[in-house]
Amino acid sequence: MHDNNDFIKGFLDGNPKVLRAIYTRSFPFVLKYIISHDGQKKDAEDIFQNALLIIYTKLKQEKINIQSFDNYLFTVCKNLWRRENAKKRVTTNDLLPLVSEELNLAAFYVEQSQWELYQEKLKSLSVQCQEILKMLFEKVPYAHIVKKYGYASQTVARQRVFKCKSRLIKLIQKDKRYQRLKE
Repeated sequence: MHDNNDFIKGFLDGNPKVLRAIYTRSFPFVLKYIISHDGQKKDAEDIFQNALLIIYTKLKQEKINIQSFDNYLFTVCKNLWRRENAKKRVTTNDLLPLVSEELNLAAFYVEQSQWELYQEKLKSLSVQCQEILKMLFEKVPYAHIVKKYGYASQTVARQRVFKCKSRLIKLIQKDKRYQRLKE
């Protein structure tokens, strides 16, 4: 079980030792996260099961590269829980049409695939571009970016952010998965 590929193969084959290891290693972290974010144990169990189903489906349908199964599983669980919490925040029932669980999981699958494509392409940018875009997404003021990188002005920082965003968008749009996800 030390080799990630053997571990994933064991997961796909339903190997009881691998499945037990997944629950033993990963579920406590998911449970802790969900409880600390207004959830219950039952919520964590449901989210964990859905995440395993999503990962199983993705591994069967696509060739995806998972560096750390535990981290990937936790990220999927976290994204599912955020999505679930977002649905709970809507206070009037007549605003949202009823959606079947299958459609909900399908939408999540697309969102997760989009996120993975974005993450992959972000990592292919220069380290400085990655840092600048992360600062932008965290709403760090341009003045801080200017100071950190020694730019002449905020205008120069904005131009650098624009170039980094443009490069990221081009990389994403060139990927063949982009068209499938866009539809």
